Amino acid sequence: MSGAQVIVAYPRKEGATFDKDYYLSTHMPLAAKHWKKHGLKSYTVTELTGDGPYSYSVVLEFESPEGFPAAAADPNTKEVMDDVPKFSNEQPIIIHGPVIGRKDV
Repeated sequence: MSGAQVIVAYPRKEGATFDKDYYLSTHMPLAAKHWKKHGLKSYTVTELTGDGPYSYSVVLEFESPEGFPAAAADPNTKEVMDDVPKFSNEQPIIIHGPVIGRKDV
């Protein structure tokens, strides 16, 4: 099995803001621009429903487990992280790891 996933989740809190139009039209294309060279293959943005602890999430698919650490260390990632306050007043939770199983059903 190859590849890696990064999950970025934005907390659902009283007073939290999230501009989904900006996120989709500006922030995620900015991240893709800088991280494609590190193996970013795709991303999926989800508006989460219910009473869970998160309101929005994105799953980023990288070609290899080394991709996200390389992207995170890229000097251009500062521009991506500096963009967060333009669409949310919450800092996201980021988790990542290698894909160990995948099956289309």
